Amino acid sequence: MKLGLRAEKHRIRQEMLARRLAIPNDIRHRADAAMVSRFVNLASFRFAEVLLLYAPIQGEPSLLAVCETAQKLGKAIAFPKCDPETNTMQYHLVPSIEALRVGAYGILEPEEQADIYHPHPDKHDICVVPAVCYDRNGYRIGYGKGYYDRYLSGFGGTTVGLTMHEFLLPTLPRGRFDRSVDLVITEKGVFTPQ
Repeated sequence: MKLGLRAEKHRIRQEMLARRLAIPNDIRHRADAAMVSRFVNLASFRFAEVLLLYAPIQGEPSLLAVCETAQKLGKAIAFPKCDPETNTMQYHLVPSIEALRVGAYGILEPEEQADIYHPHPDKHDICVVPAVCYDRNGYRIGYGKGYYDRYLSGFGGTTVGLTMHEFLLPTLPRGRFDRSVDLVITEKGVFTPQ
């Protein structure tokens, strides 16, 4: 990645994180509830067998409320486990969010012995991709390590990004390895990238 692009992404990341962390909890919780409602009403959610979720950090939208709904509907849930030495991750299936433990980067993760999720091209699974912010083309600014871009190169299901509407920007800088998501959900609607 070019130095100028990396510096610009870093600047946007810092600015957006500061803005996101300044949002009052009551506003954040209302937005999260609206996003969760939109997410569970997607046709792709209805047909998904496995939901690849994340444990939220630094004010990210929380989908933890989805876990119970998904399991009542017979869907499996999986969370990523990061390997900081290789900057790669694998998803592991978990019975509930109570099975998560603090792991790399202080993020809740599955334990090592949890079953590994293997993507299958014939299944309609969903991966919810965290971000600091998204743009209307479905590209994002993440945390700069490239875990998700690497993982998504081998994932054939539907990819979804969640962000508060004020963090859905017209366009963001991107490199050749950056991957866009199929849908972006905000508290105001579901957007198909342009």
